[in-house]
Amino acid sequence: MTGPGGSVRGLPGAVAVRLSFAALAVLAGCTADRRAEPATDAVVDDLGRRHDVAEPRTRIVSLIPAATETLVAIGAADRLVARTRYDEAPEVAELPSVGGGIDPSLEFLAALAPGLVVLWASGAGGARLEDRLDELGVDGYGAALETVDDFRRHARNLGRLVGLAERADSLIARVEGELAAAAASWAGRDPARVFYVVQPDPPMTAGPGTFLDSVLAAAGAVNAFADVRGNWPLVSMEEVVRRDPDYVIVPVPGFGTPASPPGRRDPAAARLAARAGWSSVPAVSAGRVISVDAALFGRPGPRMGTAALYLASRLR
Repeated sequence: MTGPGGSVRGLPGAVAVRLSFAALAVLAGCTADRRAEPATDAVVDDLGRRHDVAEPRTRIVSLIPAATETLVAIGAADRLVARTRYDEAPEVAELPSVGGGIDPSLEFLAALAPGLVVLWASGAGGARLEDRLDELGVDGYGAALETVDDFRRHARNLGRLVGLAERADSLIARVEGELAAAAASWAGRDPARVFYVVQPDPPMTAGPGTFLDSVLAAAGAVNAFADVRGNWPLVSMEEVVRRDPDYVIVPVPGFGTPASPPGRRDPAAARLAARAGWSSVPAVSAGRVISVDAALFGRPGPRMGTAALYLASRLR
């Protein structure tokens, strides 16, 4: 999750054209991806493991909140037997917690006797957890969720694993429709140049190709750091000031997505301006700050379309 910022500010017309194609690519990519595939008796995860789909899984623990939301959205909430401390969906609120997503209680996991554990496949932490699950005789499905395409692939796989493949296809179509609706809602205006604050100190943002970059594009925004390397790059405050985004987007835990009254400053503007260096960013000093639900915008799951529609409404 590292990578210094680059340096190019594009011309408004070129940015608009590029963004239009980017937003359409988010949606059109699924058309090619949706081509019929030969039926098999297994799905392959991002660890290269094959998982049998002959018998639907009935006892599942998902350590990835986005995957948990996907399972709930396709109607498999009753298959979940535990959650992580980061899952807020009401459908899983009463389930016991196994702890964190990369450091769950293995003793508790084993006691639950799950038929499937969905875990992060990226990074050493995921690999070590997979090894521990193997030792416990637990089937671990590894997922590296970073892009919209990753969401599509894993939604289909999870749908097959729980015997709800048609519902998974319907969910994917719904998300695609919402992304398309968001893109259509800003047609005819120039895209807004934005900086998304993954963390404020040191500044971290979303890199090109991530699901969040795609959500921004569908909402009518161009990522001010679309030319950097890395999924979640660290950038300098000086570079944020130099790139001069039109808006700064701040994820806020527990904020939700209420309507913002016209003419009112977002409450996140004053909080961000109080942090060292941020008042030097013209958008922050001018109050052009948009706070968003951190969970809604932080997960490559079934609510990506909802996030894009909400942001599109705030950028009008």
